[in-house]
Amino acid sequence: MQDNKGFHGLVAIDKALHWRSFPDEPLGKDQVKVRVVAAGLNRADLSQRAGTYNPPPGVTPVLGLECAGVIEAVGENVSQWLPGQQVCALLPGGGLATDVVCDQRLLLPVPESLSLLEAAGIVEVYATAWLNLFHRGGVKPGDKVLLMAGASGVGTAAIQLCAHFGLEATVVVGSDEKLQFCRDLGALNGINRHEQDWEALKAFGPFDMVLDCCAGDWLEKYLRLMNTGGRIVTIGLMAGRKGQLDMGLLLMKRIQVMGSTLRFLPITEKESLLSELKEKVWPLFAQGKLKTVVDTVLPMEEYQKAYDLMASNKTTGKVIMSLPV
Repeated sequence: MQDNKGFHGLVAIDKALHWRSFPDEPLGKDQVKVRVVAAGLNRADLSQRAGTYNPPPGVTPVLGLECAGVIEAVGENVSQWLPGQQVCALLPGGGLATDVVCDQRLLLPVPESLSLLEAAGIVEVYATAWLNLFHRGGVKPGDKVLLMAGASGVGTAAIQLCAHFGLEATVVVGSDEKLQFCRDLGALNGINRHEQDWEALKAFGPFDMVLDCCAGDWLEKYLRLMNTGGRIVTIGLMAGRKGQLDMGLLLMKRIQVMGSTLRFLPITEKESLLSELKEKVWPLFAQGKLKTVVDTVLPMEEYQKAYDLMASNKTTGKVIMSLPV
């Protein structure tokens, strides 16, 4: 898939995917070049293909927000990383490629006990879950948390973090099989949204925090499920960009509604977030207290199949795309 000059990466042009060649990127003083072995696919990649979630200014048009691989070269100011080290990267773009050049602050070592294939699918989802549960959502032990799309990559990461840190997780999923999977992973309660009405969630609340990837008409429903002082953190808009709010209920319950994106965070905040993951989350993989949830691994040349699979909403956990070692 790659010749001897430059690199190849996946881009979206007029909503269609293309595997294109690019000239090698110059290596800055504070940057690291990584040969990509595997990359995780995220719903944000689907949104970028659709033209509704463009990369930040100055960021490569190549798709992909996370990858894992082997360091090929380091800039002259880089001292904490060495060629040959296995790393995973949290990226503003560029992960679905044969090579990526990124700031050294966006890297983490591959957790002990994980392969590069497994590590390719953990950085984006665990960073998202950690940021929005503990920072935006301000959760504390004993809180009741509602997780939308509980069987997604972010959802499965959030379930495990909730279980480990003493939070009661309730999930909304699309099938009985996914519901049982989430329960086995650590969720205490949940509903199959195709079989049960949302009001069934009232039996498991009131909730202190909602990790929301839907918004749309769900926003009004959350208000009726929340505890006083609850927090609704929206990270996606699968149910639509617009929703109604009963402002009286919002005021009476003192509910906070906030939006959150990881991709557009300043790099200093990403550096701090990754430092927390390295200290508080990464050791849990080696201890067997957290696990990767991979639905499917596909070779990079089957990128269209991978996108179609994620768009089907039939996956549980991550879709990983691999490159020849």
